[in-house]
Amino acid sequence: MHIDLQVKLVYQDDYLKVEVDENVKFIYLEWFSPPATPQFREAFQAAARLALDLKIEYWLSDARVIPYLDFAEQNWVLREMTPLLMASPLRKYARLSTKESIGLLDFHRIYSALSSSPDLEARTQFEAFTDKDSALEWLFADYKEEQAP
Repeated sequence: MHIDLQVKLVYQDDYLKVEVDENVKFIYLEWFSPPATPQFREAFQAAARLALDLKIEYWLSDARVIPYLDFAEQNWVLREMTPLLMASPLRKYARLSTKESIGLLDFHRIYSALSSSPDLEARTQFEAFTDKDSALEWLFADYKEEQAP
C-alpha cells in the first residue's frame, strides 16, 4: 500500500528531527546521534506532547543510531510515556532499529509492558523494523480501508 505523505518539519536539533503530516495523523522522529539521558527524555517527551496535541494515530521513530536503552531509560519510558499514550488516539507505533539492537530486547520489554495494558492493547499496536519501507507499509496497511466512505 502506498500513501503519499506530506510531512513538514516541526523540530530539529543536533540529536533529532521531527516531521508531521497532520492530514494523515502521522509523526516521524529521526535520531541523528545517541542523545544523553536529559536530551533523550526532553526530546521524547516533547514529541509525545506534540503527538497528543495533534491527535497523532501513526508514529514512526527511526532510532537506528541508538543501539540500546539502559534499564533506567526503559523504566522512564514506561512510567512517563504510558500515561501520555493512554490519553492519545495512537493506533500504531513503529520503531526502526538495527538487527543488533532488536536482538538486545530493550524495546521488546517496553512493547510487552505497554501491550499488556488492557486499555492500550485494544487500540495501539507496537512493532520494530529494520527498514523504513516495511515500517510504513505496516503502519498504513489498513489506512485506505479506514478512509473509505
